[in-house]
Amino acid sequence: MTTKVYEKLNNVWKSTCRIIFGDEIGELKEYEKWLSEYREPFLKKKSAISGKDVYCSTPHYCEGAKFVSLDEVDFNKKFEPLSINEVKDIDSIVEGLQERFYYTGNVTLQNSKFVEGSSDIINSHFVLNSNFIADSQYIAYTSEIRFSKYLFGVSCCAYFNNVIRGTGFNTSNSLESWLTWESNGCYYTINVRGCTDIMFSFGLTGKRNMIGNLQLSKEEYYKTKEKLLEQLRDELIKNKRLPGIFELAIGEPPKVEGITRGNVEETDLAPIENAFKTTTKMILGKELENIDNYKDWLLRNTIGVQEIPSAITGEPTYLEDLIPYTLVPKDRVVNDKESFKASEILKIKEVTEDLRELKERFGRIILYPVQTEGQENKNVTKTAATRNCVDCYYGSIYIENEKCAYSFWPRNSKYIFGSSMAFSSNSCVNCYSSSNISRCFEVDGCSNSAGLYFSHNCENVHDSMFTFNAKNLRYSIGNATYSPDQYNKIKYSILEQITNELEERKDLKWNIYNIGCGK
Repeated sequence: MTTKVYEKLNNVWKSTCRIIFGDEIGELKEYEKWLSEYREPFLKKKSAISGKDVYCSTPHYCEGAKFVSLDEVDFNKKFEPLSINEVKDIDSIVEGLQERFYYTGNVTLQNSKFVEGSSDIINSHFVLNSNFIADSQYIAYTSEIRFSKYLFGVSCCAYFNNVIRGTGFNTSNSLESWLTWESNGCYYTINVRGCTDIMFSFGLTGKRNMIGNLQLSKEEYYKTKEKLLEQLRDELIKNKRLPGIFELAIGEPPKVEGITRGNVEETDLAPIENAFKTTTKMILGKELENIDNYKDWLLRNTIGVQEIPSAITGEPTYLEDLIPYTLVPKDRVVNDKESFKASEILKIKEVTEDLRELKERFGRIILYPVQTEGQENKNVTKTAATRNCVDCYYGSIYIENEKCAYSFWPRNSKYIFGSSMAFSSNSCVNCYSSSNISRCFEVDGCSNSAGLYFSHNCENVHDSMFTFNAKNLRYSIGNATYSPDQYNKIKYSILEQITNELEERKDLKWNIYNIGCGK
């Protein structure tokens, strides 16, 4: 039995296939497995209240945790304060609050409608089996996108339209287009910018009508493209999948000489170290020094980068520890500047209309430019993708940030450490999937809040700890309100325990994802 959401998306899938492949290729459900390959993993659980399916956007929640659907949460439920013995230390608080800790899934916010099998959906319509979707419509098997339409199997993008499997910015009518920016009509491309009508190419800027990094006339390009699309359709209909661009490499990596990175700006870690000390002093009441000592703790529940030598220069290159980039052949990794130079040298010798032969020819020259920079960055190091950032260090995606480290995709934020998708936020450590928060520590799925510790799914909650599924609270511990003096006395005792443990072990027993199983 199909649903209204599936039926609508199935129709959109067929129209998208007509745009990309020139014809329909069958029902959406036939390609679910292939389209889901690059979607970020999430959990499917049963509601502890109703038993219905609950989808959660992150897999990090502890085994045995209790879950509810957002529409089952009673935000007005009142709770009694814990006893004196129950607030003597973190372990006691966690044990005493187990019956109040329910993690929330099926999160659909603002004007979202027609959403199935998905979570963390904001102001979006017709979304199927996807997570972290905002301001978008007609989305299936997709993760981490904004301001987009008609996407299938896409991840980490904004302003995409009519794309099947890809990532990047402001791109349309494309297939297997990875790290593709401000482009149109791209098939099996990686790191192309401002391009139109490109197939089986990498490292190009402002080009059109190219196949295998080889320039063609418009007539020759369209004639060849028509033949190739026919074969792509046939292969997809037969096998229910096409190989990903990260599967195409054949044989030994191509040899490229005479390319250097040139003068590399020295990184000054002092501003980042100072920001880490300032932020931990503000949040924990005590400075933590030498951020690298806390690397494992900061990265425990977020996405980092792998350091890999460039296939061209041997210089350190940073690869996101994120699907699908974990599938990149490690002996073919380069950064974007190297790829732009290499693409002028590495071209297939001759274009062929035979898809199998073309994939083999391209597979022998392809390099994978996985470390990219967009617009202006200053004092940014050990990052995989950055855009308009200052003083950022060790992370996979940084967009419009200042003084951030060991984080995944903070955006328009400052002083963010060990966090994932902290948007429009300031001074946070180990915070996840949250927006417009500040001075927060171990927080998940919160918004418009400040001064939170170990809190989940809170909105307009301030100066509170161990608070779950709440709105409009202040001085709360376990969703019960305390006087400011009582709250601060307990808070300072807890913070002393946290800083002592962190200084001694460079790690912390409790985090927002495991306190729900802390009994």
